[in-house]
Amino acid sequence: MKLVESALSILEEAVARDFNGNLREAARFFDISYQTMYAWLKSKTRVPSLRSMEPALEKLGVSFTSPEREAGRPVCFVDAEIVPAGKNIHPPDAQDYWAAPLVGEVGAGPGYIPQEKVESWFLVYKYQPAVMRRRNLLAVQIGPNSTSMEPVLHPGDIVLVDRDDRNVLTPGRMMLVLDPQDGSGMIKRVAVEDKHNGDYQITYYSDNAADNPPRVLSLMDDFDGDWQKSIVGRVIWSWSDVSQK
Repeated sequence: MKLVESALSILEEAVARDFNGNLREAARFFDISYQTMYAWLKSKTRVPSLRSMEPALEKLGVSFTSPEREAGRPVCFVDAEIVPAGKNIHPPDAQDYWAAPLVGEVGAGPGYIPQEKVESWFLVYKYQPAVMRRRNLLAVQIGPNSTSMEPVLHPGDIVLVDRDDRNVLTPGRMMLVLDPQDGSGMIKRVAVEDKHNGDYQITYYSDNAADNPPRVLSLMDDFDGDWQKSIVGRVIWSWSDVSQK
């Protein structure tokens, strides 16, 4: 039941944010009857199943992941070494952190992460505003020759990706996306256009646009109509080496 409540909350937020609360426009976009949307979100006279909401959630780039498939893991500190600045301060509470697996940009993707692709683990403070209420986190290191997102991201930077947030209705969000040719991961901004024929135009574009022109793709032709083959998750945080800047 908690998953259904979460899904309804996501739909409510999308209606308010993307359609200014206009339930009829939202129902048309999600291809759900107005009466059904009204019963779900306004009168609360019907409780939908998660399966019945899946098509609408897919359009928002949202999927629900079972706990055993989540990337992040709880943390347990054992004789943690504390830097000198914290010697006389109460040690950190392990419950305040997630351990996110760190992988290379090319090897990053959805679903199960093979052990051989995990390069290390990255500690994430749970109560940082960008991280709060997020669990399915993946740390991704920008490739050594990947300059397409400069000046925002540089080779060697590490970004934190929420694999449960695949909402691309708001254009320009920075996302971990997949190359349709080889399935490799890359960080790009994304814009989506509904073609009103069952297909969506997906545009990957870079901050360093002069050297990296936009790439226009088709959800149906390039990704077999499967959003999960295109969008892995949203970039919510980044770490950058500024020692040489």
